[in-house]
Formats: sequence, C-alpha cells, structure tokens
Amino acid sequence: MLFEFGPYKVDIDIPKTRLFYEKYGLAAGGCDCDGCRNFAKAADTFPQPVLSFFTRLGIDAGKPCECYAQYTNENGTLLYGGFYHICGALLTENTKNRDCLCQEDYFYVSPDFRICFTDSVCLLEETFPSPAIQLEISADIPWVLQEENPYYKL
Repeated sequence: MLFEFGPYKVDIDIPKTRLFYEKYGLAAGGCDCDGCRNFAKAADTFPQPVLSFFTRLGIDAGKPCECYAQYTNENGTLLYGGFYHICGALLTENTKNRDCLCQEDYFYVSPDFRICFTDSVCLLEETFPSPAIQLEISADIPWVLQEENPYYKL
C-alpha cells in the first residue's frame, strides 16, 4: 500500500509487517534496561495519532528493533531515539541511501513524536521478510515506571 508522510513516499506490505510483529517482535527489542522497559510500557500511552500511525503500518509500537533514552527533558519526558523495520520499499529518490539524522528530515506524527524512513537498514532480524526499510523515531516520551528515572536532565 502506498503512503506519503512529508517528503517520504513508501510502499508497505502491511500484512507481512503485521505478521512479523505478531509472531516475532520482542518488547523494546528484547532489552531489559530501564529505558527500554519504560519505552515498552509507555507505548500503550502514546497519543492516539501515534498509535493509529503504527497500526496503519502494521507495527506494534511497543516492539522497536532498537530504542534508547538519551536524556530527560526539562518537562520530565525523555528524549528517545530508535527504529522499527517495515516490509516495503522507500520510493522517494531524494531520501534513498541516506540516514535521517537532520531535523528537516522528520515528519511529525504528533508534536512530540517525529519519524523518518531510510533504506539503510540496521540490525535486521533474520526472520524479517524482504524487502525491508527502516522507520526511525525521535520522540519525547513520559517516564511511566514506578521506579526513579535514572536519566540525567538537561
């Protein structure tokens, strides 16, 4: 199915992507550190536009291939980065073969949740169907665990 998100045009095989996340994906990529456990639990509380975005693409929001907390923002949220794999292709030529690390590359799913797509795929799971692209995130996510947030504040 074809989608356009800002500068990105992608062709996503939603059934294959959904089947992978239902069958194989691990919460927070299988990591048990404080940041990953928080991300997995917080995924259930993402704003509705973010949850709808992931559902439309066949992705379980709580099962990124990789996620990492960078620091605590002044408002108490944590700045997270990470990525998910999607069965599909990136069709926009000017976004191919590049990392999406610049702010102008992001598409805002909500004010605190930014995404971009790349065909430079890292840590692809052996069982993931091909072709594959990577959905990268940068998001401000609340600390939802009952324990103290160990990440430093800016």
